[in-house]
Amino acid sequence: MKFVKGISLFILASGLFAVGCFLGFSGHEFFYPGIRTPQDKKSDVSSRSEEKAEASAWDENVITADTSFVVIEVNLEDQSEQAEEIPVPPYYMGMDRLDFEKQIQNFDKSPSLNEMQKGFQGSEIRSFSGSRVELCKFYQEKPEEEEEFYYLAVRDNMVVVYRADGETIYMETDIPAPELPAEILMDLLQIRTVNTQEDLYDFLESYSS
Repeated sequence: MKFVKGISLFILASGLFAVGCFLGFSGHEFFYPGIRTPQDKKSDVSSRSEEKAEASAWDENVITADTSFVVIEVNLEDQSEQAEEIPVPPYYMGMDRLDFEKQIQNFDKSPSLNEMQKGFQGSEIRSFSGSRVELCKFYQEKPEEEEEFYYLAVRDNMVVVYRADGETIYMETDIPAPELPAEILMDLLQIRTVNTQEDLYDFLESYSS
């Protein structure tokens, strides 16, 4: 009888020990949910550090107001270069390299009147980072007889087409300027260049009623 009683006490003691282990380890998080182990805290710190590193890497590849923006004008006649650092144009803010490339491609397709008069030929990105951007613009003066382009502009809230001299009206359209997409309207207010008659008619067909 004493032997059986001894076994019962041993089993009871073992059970109490197991409950104590559960409370000390597995049950700790249940009863103290606000308390984290050092390993958990270390893991959280590591995760936050990785997130900050990713955010920092993203910032380094985006144009901001602090970016050094350099425009390099290249004369194709003698290959001379003239560099000038300018304030970052507002419409470039927040762009990564891909967005910036698309914007430059759009600019090359329809440069401003001032650029065309200077003999603008195209542009390319020489370097790009969040700290510094270098944009090359290439110029070559064209002979008078080669200037066969047109200008799209706004007059009396309607789209009009000028000849290469920028003064002679080539065509008056029935396209209301206020109904154009904001991006297109902004281009026209700055006088948009169209290089060929085919491109001109493509534009007019796209926005004519």
